[in-house]
Amino acid sequence: MTFLEKNIYSLVLSDSVVEAVDALARTAGLSRSAMINQILAERVAYTTPEMRLREILSAVQRSMNDGFYYLEQPSAGTLSCRTALKYRYKPTVRYSVEIFSRGGRKAGELRVSFRTQNVQLIDDLTGFFKSWAYFEQSYIASKLTQDIVYTIDSGKFTRTLNMPEPDIGDEALGGAVADYMAMFDAAMKQYFSYLPDMEMAQRAAEQSYSINISRQKVII
Repeated sequence: MTFLEKNIYSLVLSDSVVEAVDALARTAGLSRSAMINQILAERVAYTTPEMRLREILSAVQRSMNDGFYYLEQPSAGTLSCRTALKYRYKPTVRYSVEIFSRGGRKAGELRVSFRTQNVQLIDDLTGFFKSWAYFEQSYIASKLTQDIVYTIDSGKFTRTLNMPEPDIGDEALGGAVADYMAMFDAAMKQYFSYLPDMEMAQRAAEQSYSINISRQKVII
C-alpha cells in the first residue's frame, strides 16, 4: 500500500447534495471530504488507500473465530475486539489491530492490553509475552525480511506485523492477521491454564504455538 498525496480542490455543489453527503459521512464515520473522495473513487472504479484499509479489516472480521467479540466497527485503519481469559475474575483481553496505509515492509501493528492493577496478573502476563517473543524468534524470525519489534509494558503487548509480500491480496492479508490473533489467543489461554506451574505453562504455550504456526499459509 502506498500513501497518496492529497491536494485541495474547489467544488461547486448544491446545498441538498452537501446535506446528503454529510448524512452518508456521519453514517460511515467519515469527514465530508473523505466521503466525497470515496464516492468519486467508487464512480471511477479507483481503490483509495482508505478503501483498501477498510477491505483488509473487513477481511480480518470475516476470518476471525467466534471467540472474539468486536467492540466497534473498523474505522481509520483500526479494528478492536476482545476475549475473556480464565484467570480468577476472568479479565478481558482487548486486541487492537492497526493496518498502515503508508508504503513499507510493515503491514501494521497488533496491540494486546488488559485493564488491571493486579500485580500477580501483570507478572503472569509479562511471563507469557516474553515467552511468546522467544517462540517467535526461535520459529519464524529467520523467515521474515524485517525484524519483529515488540513492546512489553505492565500488562500491555505490542508487536509489528510484517508485510509478507508486496502484492499480497487484501483477503489474504486480512486472513493472516486474523490467524495470528487467534494463534496468540490460543497460546495465551494454554499458558494460563497451567499456572502457577511456570514450566508446564511455557511448554503448553509452545506446543500450541508450534502446531498453529505450522498451519499458517502467510507468516507476518
